[in-house]
Amino acid sequence: MKLWIKVSLVAVIMVAAAVSICNLFLLVGAGRSNLNYAINSTVSAQKTNAAYWMNAMAEEIKAETGAATARSLARYFVAQLADENIVLNAGTDSIYNATCIEPADYLPLAEGKRQYIIADVAGKSMLMVGSQIAIQGTIYSLYMMQDVTSIYADITEMAYRFSWISFAIMFIAGLVELLLVRKLLKPIKTLKENTSLIAAGVYDRRIRIAEQDEIGELAEDFNSMADAVERRVEELKEEAARRTLFMSALTHELKTPMTSIKGNAQTLLVTRMEEEEREQALMQIDADCTRVEKLSQKLMHLIVLKQSGEIALKEQKTSELFAMVEAACQTQLKNRGLSLTIRNQMDTLSMDLDLLCALLLNLIDNAGKASAPGQTIEILAASNVISVTDWGGGIPESALPQLTQPFYRVDKARSRKQGGIGLGLALAEEIARLHRARLAFESEVGKGTTVKVVFENEA
Repeated sequence: MKLWIKVSLVAVIMVAAAVSICNLFLLVGAGRSNLNYAINSTVSAQKTNAAYWMNAMAEEIKAETGAATARSLARYFVAQLADENIVLNAGTDSIYNATCIEPADYLPLAEGKRQYIIADVAGKSMLMVGSQIAIQGTIYSLYMMQDVTSIYADITEMAYRFSWISFAIMFIAGLVELLLVRKLLKPIKTLKENTSLIAAGVYDRRIRIAEQDEIGELAEDFNSMADAVERRVEELKEEAARRTLFMSALTHELKTPMTSIKGNAQTLLVTRMEEEEREQALMQIDADCTRVEKLSQKLMHLIVLKQSGEIALKEQKTSELFAMVEAACQTQLKNRGLSLTIRNQMDTLSMDLDLLCALLLNLIDNAGKASAPGQTIEILAASNVISVTDWGGGIPESALPQLTQPFYRVDKARSRKQGGIGLGLALAEEIARLHRARLAFESEVGKGTTVKVVFENEA
C-alpha cells in the first residue's frame, strides 16, 4: 500500500473518530436536555396538583368526617384536576386511576419525599413522579405519569441523522484529504525517482526545493548525499586511475633492472669474458639487485604507512629532531659538496621522532639532487610550518600536483642516474598525514624549490 493512501486512511479514521465523538456528545447532551425538561415539567406539575389537592382536602376534611366521605372527597378533588395521568392511592386502596398502570408497583414511595422513575411499561417509556400526603391520619400517594417514549424516539432519529451527516462529512473529507495528501507527498515521489536514478548510476540529478518544510529539508539532505556520492565515485575513479598508473610505473621500474640482471647473467653463462668484463657485469647485477631491494623496501614502507590509521604522537623538542636530521645527512651532503643551515623557532612538536626525521631526510635528499655543488639547503621551523628550501634548478608549475605520486619524476634521466626511484615524496606525504599535516610546494624554474610541512593542529 502506498504511503499517500496510508496517510489518507489514517486521516479519514481520525476525522471519523472526531466526528463520531462530537456526535455522541451532541446526542447525549440533546437527549439529556430533553429528558431533564420532561422530568422537571412533570415534577412541577405533580407538585402543583398535589398542593391543590392537599389544600382542597384540608378545607373539607374534619376530624368527624367518615372514611367513606373522605374517600369520596379525595376522588372528587382529584377528578377536578382533569388529568387522566394522575393516580391517587390511599395505602393499598386505589382511589383514582384512569390508566391501566399501577405506579406503586414501579415506584414505592418513601414518606415525606417526592420521587420519580422512568420505567418500561408495555413497550413504552413511562415517567412516574409521586409523593405522599398525610391528611387526618390517612396516607395518600399522589402519582403523575407521562409517556416519554417520543423523547427516546427523537434521540434515535437524531442518531440516524447524525450518522448520515457524519458519513457525508467523512466522505467529502476523505476525498479532500486524498487529493491534499497526494499533492503534499508528491516531493517524496520525486525523491524516490531520483533515488532510483542514483541506484542506476545517474549521479548528477538533484531535487528542486520548493518549500522549506520537513520534505524540503529531506530534499536538501538528499542533494547533499547525492553530492557526496558523486564526489566519492569521482574519487574512486581517480583512485582506480592512480592504481593503474602505479602498477604501470611499478612494472616499468621492475622491468628495467630485471632486464639488465637477466642480460648480464646470460652473458656470464654463455660468453667467455675477460676478468675485468666479468667484474663489471657482476657489479651491474649487484647494482640492479640493490635497486630492486631498495624499491621493495620503500614499497613495503609506503604500504604500511597507508594502512596505518594513526600513530602515537609525543610532545618532543624540535631541537632533538633537527640534531638527528643533521647527523643523518651530514655525510651525504658532504659527498655532494652541499651545506645545511637550520633556523629553528619552534620549541616542541607532537611527533614520532623517527618518522618525522625520515620525512625531512627525504626532502633534503630531493633538495640535494636538485642542487649544484657549493649550494646550501635551508631548513626553517616557525609557527606551525617546517620548510626545506634549495636554490637548484626548480620544478615546472605544471608538475607540482604530481610530485607525491609514486614513481613520478620531473627529470627521469637525472633521477635514475642519481639513484632515485620516485617514492620519496609519496612516503613523505603519508608521514605528514599521520602527523595531521600536509605538504605544500613552491617552486620556480631556475630559482629553486621550497617544500613546506604544514601542521594544521599545531599552535
